Amino acid sequence: MSKQFDVLVIGAGPGGYIAAIRAGQLGLNVACCEGNPYDDPKGEARLGGTCLNVGCIPSKALLASSEEFENVQHHLGDHGITVGDVKVDVAKMLKRKDDIVGKMTKGIEFRFNAPFKKVEKREDGSLLVHVGGGSAPIETDLLLFATGRVPYTKGLGLEAAGVELDKDGAIKVGDDNRSNVPSIYAVGDVTNRVQLTPVAIREGQAFADTVFGNKPHTVDYGCIPSAVFSHPPIAGVGMTEAEARNKLGTVKVYTSDFRPMKNVLANRNERSLYKMIVDAETERVVGIHMIGPDAPEILQAAAVAVKAGLTKQAFDDTVALHPSMAEELVLLK
Repeated sequence: MSKQFDVLVIGAGPGGYIAAIRAGQLGLNVACCEGNPYDDPKGEARLGGTCLNVGCIPSKALLASSEEFENVQHHLGDHGITVGDVKVDVAKMLKRKDDIVGKMTKGIEFRFNAPFKKVEKREDGSLLVHVGGGSAPIETDLLLFATGRVPYTKGLGLEAAGVELDKDGAIKVGDDNRSNVPSIYAVGDVTNRVQLTPVAIREGQAFADTVFGNKPHTVDYGCIPSAVFSHPPIAGVGMTEAEARNKLGTVKVYTSDFRPMKNVLANRNERSLYKMIVDAETERVVGIHMIGPDAPEILQAAAVAVKAGLTKQAFDDTVALHPSMAEELVLLK
């Protein structure tokens, strides 16, 4: 059985389903297809893309479970709260993650400028990872490669349709999300521009509004906030110090290295670091980066200030909300 549609969206991730929903709201007859099982045990396709199925949502669910366990096991006693024997039901933890869609280690040792050379397996089963840059070999029991992601475009028949791809298999598009084939557009991770859920959502909206809504507009990629939901989390927006120096020449850097009050009261030793990058000539804030509790929550509001082009003086003139971690943003020296 065949059926005609005005728009066919291939891929039901944030970019795809937002484009499909918006086009439908504008009165188009839309079909949305998804074929990626995202490790589904039954091999069935899942809607929602990477973020919902194997990315942001499940990782934050497991992180939250781990933090609850840590609080009960190590910190409630400091508050005069005593609980019984604390146990972790990993199967239940994973089930909770699955329903919403490790333990803690935007003792970790960082090795910078240490390109991977080779890995050697020793007689006792441990691994010796050889790296360059003058860094000593790393002894470890487990090696995890974070190799990045590639666009999921194989098997779509794009070559047969004449769609131009780059060396990584990404669909080449212009600012209007149109490929070299006039009737084919692409948004989200398949374009390999910025692989973030909210970016894909904005691209899907821009596509539908431009093509069908008579409201042409493009996505601004210049000021995108991002976060790593580690423990503690990392978040940032705008230029890094190195990027700002290369682009602007002279910059001012303001930092605050402190122990959050919530950690002081809970007898935790973790510290936080906030960093603000300022154009020395205009005093405009061009980047904010932070690591510490609730960094992504605080950074989202700070990103508005960076996007709006506010100056350091605007932060200095703002009264601090005390006691809070966010107040450090208006007290940076």
